[in-house]
Amino acid sequence: MKDFYRLLEEYLEYDGYEIVESEKGKTVVDTGEERLALIIAGPVVHEDDLLKLEEFSEKSVLITTEELPAETRESLPEDTLVWDRDVLIEKLGEMVLEKSTLEGIEEGEEGIKGPEREFEFDIEHETKEGVLEPIIDFEEVSELGEKLVGGFKYRLEVVPHYVFEYKIKDAESGKVYLNAVSGELNFWEKPFQIISELKRSHVKLEPNIPEEKSDEKTLKSLKEKYTEKKEKRWEENGATIVEKSQEGPSEEDIELENKGMVYVPMWAVEGTDGIVVINAARGKVEREL
Repeated sequence: MKDFYRLLEEYLEYDGYEIVESEKGKTVVDTGEERLALIIAGPVVHEDDLLKLEEFSEKSVLITTEELPAETRESLPEDTLVWDRDVLIEKLGEMVLEKSTLEGIEEGEEGIKGPEREFEFDIEHETKEGVLEPIIDFEEVSELGEKLVGGFKYRLEVVPHYVFEYKIKDAESGKVYLNAVSGELNFWEKPFQIISELKRSHVKLEPNIPEEKSDEKTLKSLKEKYTEKKEKRWEENGATIVEKSQEGPSEEDIELENKGMVYVPMWAVEGTDGIVVINAARGKVEREL
């Protein structure tokens, strides 16, 4: 498995960052528009790491290989970006998949193929038994699992998702996928093709959220996503006053249309460094089932 620093350097180069200065625990990069000071902490973020964030005039990015606790996140200087475990898995995973595709093309192979057309969900065709077609195969999944977590155990699951089209009054519209097991709402823009079944052996998960409650759950999640939290601070008589407010749509402002259910192929990869879940229909790493 690659050393983390080398893998991070590889990602910075891949994403167009120019490394201006590099030393243990700190790297300064140029994005073309601004400079960023990357503070690379260990699995546990210490006070010394937080002090480093205040030393630089550049905008700072705190990098840690584990999830950053909420209390630590709240103590960071304003405008500090955080790349913790979930963010790194997404960024590094996308790089590995993209590079494996390009290498396949350069070697004369077909590489990863995306869908040729967008699948139009149609209630009349009983989408609830359809499966989103994978665009990556087991070889690519195993390569990604090895690089990210030292994968040694692979399990393919098909996870039920309710599909909704939504329209917010005087605002956005789109399509969302409600994970019927975890309740997570996903905004996947990539078009998909659908197939009747998977040929590879897999485990089919059953919904935890019944269909009659899926509308309510989706409405609540959409409302939370489009609600903006605002905070004003000022000094008064030697004390800091904090005023918090929220702005967002009401449930009455959101129109929902249930388009049925589909099953999403997910690879759960267990390794020496943890567990990662790969969405085979998107070719991307997901944070959780």
